[in-house]
Amino acid sequence: MAVSADAARLRAAAPDYSRAMAAHQRRNFAFLVLDGATFAFAISLLSETTIIPAFVQTLTGSTLLVGLVAAVYAVGHYLPQLVGAHLVRGRTRRKPLLLAIVVAERVGILAIAITAQLIGVLDTTTIVVIFFVAFGAYAVTTGLIGPVYGDFLAKAITLNRGWFFAIVQLLGGLLGFTAALVAESIVRSNDFPYGIQLCFWICFALSFLSIFFVAGLKEEPYPHPEPRGHFWSTVREIPALVATDRAYRRFILARCLLAFATLGIGFVVVDGLREGVLKPSDAALLAAVFILSQAVLGFLLSIVGNYFGWKAVVVLGGIFLVIGMSCAVFGGFIGVYVVAFVALGGANAVTVIGDPNMSIELAPTARTSLYLGTTSTVLAPFFILGPLIAGAVADGVGYRVVFGAAIVLAAIGVVFALRMAEPRQAPGVLEVASVGQPGVQP
Repeated sequence: MAVSADAARLRAAAPDYSRAMAAHQRRNFAFLVLDGATFAFAISLLSETTIIPAFVQTLTGSTLLVGLVAAVYAVGHYLPQLVGAHLVRGRTRRKPLLLAIVVAERVGILAIAITAQLIGVLDTTTIVVIFFVAFGAYAVTTGLIGPVYGDFLAKAITLNRGWFFAIVQLLGGLLGFTAALVAESIVRSNDFPYGIQLCFWICFALSFLSIFFVAGLKEEPYPHPEPRGHFWSTVREIPALVATDRAYRRFILARCLLAFATLGIGFVVVDGLREGVLKPSDAALLAAVFILSQAVLGFLLSIVGNYFGWKAVVVLGGIFLVIGMSCAVFGGFIGVYVVAFVALGGANAVTVIGDPNMSIELAPTARTSLYLGTTSTVLAPFFILGPLIAGAVADGVGYRVVFGAAIVLAAIGVVFALRMAEPRQAPGVLEVASVGQPGVQP
């Protein structure tokens, strides 16, 4: 039987709290799945990779502003992670902060919908400024919520957490894919701006509904909260955390290499189109393959993580990257590109499920949010700068060289991932398994 390492430490540090939270697990499991599924459908109607760029492009005709969408989202999503980690420290309850950020996130979505409704009322420049302020505020909430949500999840779902991620990945992916088809139909059937305005309002309505699922979560006060100082004291803890925790340091090093190895993903279709192997219509097919692969392989990888540990998931993510980028190098027909995007969808799923779960299982019970925030903050530059560097050098060296570099980085990342410690093999965790304490996963 596999024991979740953090669950074993939680049972040892706060047995009464662990038992009390276990009594709420079925309820919390159900409400978190409902929230995740509802929000996955809703947010696909506000996609920063499709709907929002189309909105900005049609409104302004500026490719620069379209590029700004991705930059604003990346900065907003990654930079506030440590702030979220800091805010949850020292709290006996996580739900109030989680609910507050969820409500703020929905307010941001409402602001975006209202901004789109102002088309024809205000001049375009004013609308664009208001939109980016609203979109930036929304992006920030997506960053703030990560460590808070992860910390709550770590203490609310201690049994079969892998199954939780599996269900959310599968439902979220399938609903997200369905929502993308719905959005395409709405936008195609209605002239600008009415179609996109309708997408935004449906997104807000469904995301507002999910607030009630979060409000229905149950939580007990945690008895041993870690004191919270000033924000910069939290920031200053990161170097020491990475330097002193050998297992976490090995994980971060492997993930940095694998994150940097994603530098060529955004150019695979571009290269295929340039070489004449792909047609423009093939881009939509490959996008669908990527989404569905992330859902299905995310489900399967979560089951692997549940029973065999999340180290195996991180290693598989690196292998998927090697396969995907190898197909990009040697791809000569559409079938090879389909295989590439199946593999790359699986690699992307690992970012969603492997990173938080490894961080949770490696973290001391009172420092879960700090580990989660640190992981996102440290990996962010590699995810952001990698594609920028690839785009800067691709014209000079060629896309195949970029893909080859990605293969080398991913292969080295796999080697480092194999050297990571498996948190469930720690002595304290094995002792819990031997006496059948809560935290055992069948």
